[in-house]
Order: sequence, then structure tokens, then C-alpha cells
Amino acid sequence: MYMKYDDNKPKASRYILYARKSTESEDRQVASIESQVDVMKKVAKDYGLNVVEVMSEAGSGFKTGRKVFNSMLEKIERGDADGIVVWKLSRLSRNPDDAGRIMGMLQREQIKHIRTTDRNWLPTDNVLMMYVEFGLTNQFSRDLRADTKRGLQQKAERGWYPGASLPLGYRHAQYKKLGQDEILPDNKFELVQKGLKWVASGECTPREAQERLIALGLTGKKGEPLPTSTWYEILVNPLYAGSFEYPAGSDVMYPSKAMKAIEIDEHEAILVRLGLKLKARPKKHFMPYVGLMSCGECGCSITASKHKKVQKNGNIHHYTHYHCTKRKAKCSQSVIQIEDLEEQYKELLSTIEIPESFHQWAIQEIKKDQERYIAERGQSTEIARRNYDEVVKKLDNLIEKYIEGKVPEDYYNRKLAEYESEKKTCNALLTSIDNRMDERIKELDEDLGFAATAYARFNKGDEHERREIMLQLGSNLSLFDGVLGATLRKPLKQVQNLAKDVKVASQMFEPLNLTDNRDKFIDYLSTSPIMGTPPSTIQNRESFSDSYLSLVIGMTSGVLFP
Repeated sequence: MYMKYDDNKPKASRYILYARKSTESEDRQVASIESQVDVMKKVAKDYGLNVVEVMSEAGSGFKTGRKVFNSMLEKIERGDADGIVVWKLSRLSRNPDDAGRIMGMLQREQIKHIRTTDRNWLPTDNVLMMYVEFGLTNQFSRDLRADTKRGLQQKAERGWYPGASLPLGYRHAQYKKLGQDEILPDNKFELVQKGLKWVASGECTPREAQERLIALGLTGKKGEPLPTSTWYEILVNPLYAGSFEYPAGSDVMYPSKAMKAIEIDEHEAILVRLGLKLKARPKKHFMPYVGLMSCGECGCSITASKHKKVQKNGNIHHYTHYHCTKRKAKCSQSVIQIEDLEEQYKELLSTIEIPESFHQWAIQEIKKDQERYIAERGQSTEIARRNYDEVVKKLDNLIEKYIEGKVPEDYYNRKLAEYESEKKTCNALLTSIDNRMDERIKELDEDLGFAATAYARFNKGDEHERREIMLQLGSNLSLFDGVLGATLRKPLKQVQNLAKDVKVASQMFEPLNLTDNRDKFIDYLSTSPIMGTPPSTIQNRESFSDSYLSLVIGMTSGVLFP
């Protein structure tokens, strides 16, 4: 039975029960959708909450764009419901964008009440406590993803292909001991090896080799006669010759410890017979932007090549073209000259350019917000301590049940790793909350400094400095039909949203290199009725989304959602 409350009674009258699991695999989820729904229906009944609809979905809360989640919020915005019943806040969101949307709707009383298994969330609550709660779930997901990627990277560095699905002829070793092989040949390995050697030696064409292998009984992974697509994937896969690429499309190769089917010269002979390139030619020129972009059509890397044109009159012209490597599939994208590409780089950098005086003002405002945050730190610490104590109890309970033989070993190992990671996250938040604030402010200072100077430095710098600037931009750059695409990281995206208006306002105080003008501009930023509105007095955050101060608010929120 759940403890009832009788103060701060919620004003909500119609609730949506929302349930989510991260994957389709039921055994990998702490609580299935069915169990979440059963538990929360009981909670709703105990508290007399009127559930008008049950909505559920399978998908990661770490990513935005969940259809059912967005549909739920749209129903609430339309007035079809005004409360949410959910197992834990982590089921609603593990990312800062959706978390911010939930908190905004709660503060505006579009959502009048959120009920979880252990507490209520009301519009009158201190939003900082919800920031921390969502921050814990976000950081847990980030840590889990980082641990997974780190594990796969370490496996690759040890010489073992980290993919879950191995190419035909190999299998993952089960119940291996420390130091033993992690990937072994299976009962199809010898036939695959024969086929590769037939093609490498010229004894058979690829098609003839496939027909012979089918006649010998070689099948695909589903038991069907060896498919043509699978056979050609085998022919070009370097794993059979002792190396593999990781991550896919990165051009980073690792030596494989798995048993080789053929030697490297045989693999290269196969590529020659297939009409593919053997090796990239030695680099004779520095290509500053190679490796920074991907093709917007097929996802391959963008590379570069130099060309020389000699006219009839003897004049020589040199050109540098950037283009898709077209390594994965057919691609219709054409080339772009370096001059056109750099003009687009400049245009992108100009969209984040801000006056240095605005940079100084923003950092001072962020530091003021830090002081307010430190004053309220006691509540944050209390929440972090409570979460830490809860995960320690779960760990103790798990170990006790394992010792008593009440849980199987595979379940124990999986939950132990999950709880240890959660404990690590809680402890980090508990012990380093001030340090993370200071580190984040330092990062924001560097980002704003970059935004203030990058455009000018790119114009004046050589090709090496220009490459460093584009690397520091940290964007997902792509080329499609000769047009540069970029997804800026936060907070540079925040800067980009306001840079144009900032520059227009700064022109009223030019030249800003004069101390008096600069001081007047900073005073204008701080005292303008729109720009200087304190965050605590704003009723509707969307109403000031175009103000300069929203940049500061957006950046400081990154402290809890780094």
C-alpha cells in the first residue's frame, strides 16, 4: 500500500498512464511495459487518479523524437489530459531536450501533476529538484553508453572484431577463460577458405567459386544456399586476411587475432579480380579538410584530390576538388572546389560570430547564476544522497539473494553491472557537483571565446590553422549537392540562434574597442527590459526565447545536462 498525502493536493483530473522500455528485448529491461502498467494502475487506484488513456512504446529515452511520448504531450497541450502517471521520471526522459519540455509544461501548469511510484511532482515544486532527478537519469545513460563504447573499443584494440554479428565462418567463443580466443572458426570456415583461395589464385571466377561452394553444401546464416550478396561480402572482407575496420566507415584498421583464411596478398589479388582499388596512393599533398565531412547521400567520407590543367597558351592551373569516396555504394554526388567549400565554412563561422564584450557579459551572468545554484545546493545534495543510498540498498539486496541462490548467475551479473554503473553516477554527482559547475563554466568560456574569434582566425590563418578551427567547431559536417550541412553542438547552437541579433545591437555602440563604448554595450545587455529579465520572474519561458539572456539560461542548464 502506498502512503497517501493530503497537502498540496493536485489539480489534475484526467491522467495519461505512460510506460516505456528501452529495447524490444524483454529480458534486458528492469521492468517490462506490462509490469509498469500494472504497478501504476494500482498507484492510480490507491490515490483516486482518473486514468483516461494508457500509452506505451519501446524506444530509448536518451534520444528525442519518440512518437508516443510526443503524442502524449500534444494531447495534454490540447487539453485532453492534464496529468501523467509513470513508473519513474526516467521512463519519461533520459535526455535534456525532452526533460526541459516536461519541466516547462509542469511550471506553466499545462501538466498539473506527475505521479511516480514514490512521489508527486507539482507545478509548485522547486524545479531544481526535478533538474537533478532528470540529470541523474541523463548521466546514467551517458555513462552506460560510454562504458559500452569503451568496451567495444578495448576489444578491437585487443585484436578481436567487436561486432555482435560475425561474418560467415566465424563464431563467438562461449564460456571462454581469460587469455583464450574470443572468436573461433566454425564448421563453415574451411569451405569459405577454399572459395577465397580459388578466387585469389584465379582457379575460379567469383561466380564459379560460389556455384562450387553451393554444390559442396555451403549455406548462409539462415540455412539457405550461399546468397550472392553474402559471397561478395566475404570476398571483400579483410577479416579473413587478418584485419578489420572499426568503427565502420572510419578507415581505422586493427590487426585481427582470429584465425586467417587467406594471406594479405591473396586478399589483394581478390580485390584486383573484382576491379577494386588495392591501396590508397601515398599522400603527396596536405588536404586540410579530409576526414572532417561525410557524404550527405551515402554516408561515406569526403576526400580530396589535386588536378592540373595545362592550357594551349602554356598557362597552368591547379585545382583541389573535394568529393565522396563512394566506397560503400553507388553515389551521384559530384565534386566541389576547395574555394567554394571554404566560402561555406566562412559563412557557417559567421553565424556564430559574437563581439568579445558579449562573451565577457555572458560569462559574468553565468557566474551569477552559479552563486544562486550554490545557495540551493543543499537540496541537490539531498536528492543525490537519497539516490545513492537507494542504489546501495539494491546492490545489497541483489548480493544477498545471489548468495541465497534465489537469482541465476546471468541475471546477477547483468544487474550487478547496472547497479555499479548507477552507483558510480550517483557518487560522481554527490561528490563533484561544484567541480562540475566550475568545469562547465570553463568550457562555456572557451566556447564563447571560440565563437568570438573563429571567423577572423579562419580568414587570416593558413590551411593548418583552418583545419584546427573546423575540428574545434565539433559539428557533424556533411556535403550534399555541393551544400555544406552542419549540426552544431550546444552551446554553439545557442550562440548561433542569437548571434545575428547580438551583432545588430552591438552596432549601436561601435567601435567596441573603445572602453566607454564597450561598457555602454554591456550595461545595455544587463539593463534592457527584455534582455535583462531575471529568470525567476519569467512566467512563460517561450516568451523570451529571442532575448539575449536566454543564451545564458540555455548554457547554465547544461551544467546538469552536460
